[in-house]
Amino acid sequence: MRAVVALCGCIAATPAAAERDEGGSTADDWSFSVAPYFWAAGIEGTTGTLPGLPPAKVDMRFADIFDDLQPSGMVFFTASKGRLGFAADLQYVETEAKSHALAPLFGQERLRSTSVVASALVNYLVLDDGRLSMRLGGGARLWSVATDVKLSGGLLPARRRSSDETWVDPIIGGGGVFALSPKVSARGWAYIGGFGVASNLTADLFAGLDYRFTDSISATMGYRWVKVDYDKDDFLYDVRQQGIATGVIFAF
Repeated sequence: MRAVVALCGCIAATPAAAERDEGGSTADDWSFSVAPYFWAAGIEGTTGTLPGLPPAKVDMRFADIFDDLQPSGMVFFTASKGRLGFAADLQYVETEAKSHALAPLFGQERLRSTSVVASALVNYLVLDDGRLSMRLGGGARLWSVATDVKLSGGLLPARRRSSDETWVDPIIGGGGVFALSPKVSARGWAYIGGFGVASNLTADLFAGLDYRFTDSISATMGYRWVKVDYDKDDFLYDVRQQGIATGVIFAF
């Protein structure tokens, strides 16, 4: 299982009204942003264990996950020119978790997971009145999840199984930014995908605030909820994650 799921269009560029820098560039010029971020998310749902055995139920707070979180990296990138925009997101996460969902058949389950999630979006600015901007678009999200399950002995002898799965989900949705003041903006988005093409369903919701320190540096913080339901052959990954997401946006 994974402790963190990748963002999809999560930390967007500064509002369209702020994309004009002190040098006098306009919306007809290319503008870019890079945003490293962190998502303090808990996780709940079910994951597959071994063929023929029931799935393991997972319900972990982020505080429980953090102790076993291995080296991870998350970064988001945007590019826009006029009304056309592009976004890319990459996340690498390693984590380890323990549970007793299969007791008394097994004493304990220890699940180690490595995941890479990459998203690519194309969007279009459908509204920009100087205070409110909204973009609609779509793209694809690639998931690559590898798990190693160790089951300690109980009524059944100890067992171990490693598996990995890679799939690509289509995604559609949009988001908007509303300027509350010259430095503070409200931000939100909603994406949905999967549609049975790969996963049965994936969804991504966010609401938060941005604070602009300078024309090129901003901070963002908000609450995010993500669900993915993938079930194919012996690989089951049906989880929901939610928690506070924070990041720093560098615009240029």
